[in-house]
Amino acid sequence: MHILNLLVCPLCGASLSRTDKTLRCTAGHAFDIAKSGYVNLLPPGKEKNARTGDEREMVRAREEFLSLGYYSAITDALADAAAEFAPRDSYTVCDMGCGEGYHTCRFTGRLAERTHAEVLAIGFDASKYAAERGCKRAVRDGLMPKDGVGAPFEGTAGTYFMPGNIFRLPLADHSVNVALSMFAPVAGDEAKRVLTPDGVLIVVSSGKEHLLEMRQRIYDDVRLSDELPAVPDGFCEIARIHNRYTTEIQKTEHLMALFTMTPFYYKTTEAGRERLAAVGMPFALTVDVNYSIFGVA
Repeated sequence: MHILNLLVCPLCGASLSRTDKTLRCTAGHAFDIAKSGYVNLLPPGKEKNARTGDEREMVRAREEFLSLGYYSAITDALADAAAEFAPRDSYTVCDMGCGEGYHTCRFTGRLAERTHAEVLAIGFDASKYAAERGCKRAVRDGLMPKDGVGAPFEGTAGTYFMPGNIFRLPLADHSVNVALSMFAPVAGDEAKRVLTPDGVLIVVSSGKEHLLEMRQRIYDDVRLSDELPAVPDGFCEIARIHNRYTTEIQKTEHLMALFTMTPFYYKTTEAGRERLAAVGMPFALTVDVNYSIFGVA
């Protein structure tokens, strides 16, 4: 498996090849490889992109919190679901909205260990800063060559990151067999286009009690709702899995890093933030996650 067999030019859809530190398509469009190893494959113009990506502060908070392992069980269960519902000898994976890369890297390693199969994963995010952080993590974990996209790589588990629009993926038709959407908008049409006929889409979403104790601290009124993602057009439901556990946050800075990476960060009053920062440690917190597995209809 080679990443350049999957990628296409975001401007014209032609195949890409690498020359020195640049990817070029057969039509002549060129994309430089950044120092950290990614290639910016966002189509030009903000109007063509779903969003401009997470701000640096949120990306830093995500990286800080996720590296502590509080959410590792979320990713491990995701890899186990892929192994159970999409068994195969080799995997090509697209993570649609990968953030700074923690989940994608852990998923790749866990799936490879679980199945003894080759795994090639590509994570796309609108944030160039998130893609940079993902590449650095992948290189550190031995999942990506230091010279970046298209460089020789002998590992059986590889993970790459690049800026890209999940609603206009720079991937060839029917090029991946697992598509992931973790706490991100579900781009169902694009998932159907890039998945093989026997591929699966796995959507990870929050359960009704996810981070309940945090919400009870920052809001006066907490409403519980357990809305599972609808089956995207062109897909059929294979399974729904529920994963709920309690984790103990050990330090206030860990809790505030988690808070900063959530949507609550932009919706909470100063009084709510102060109440959260004042909680005693350790702080028991509910993690409640749903996995929706969809097959191509």
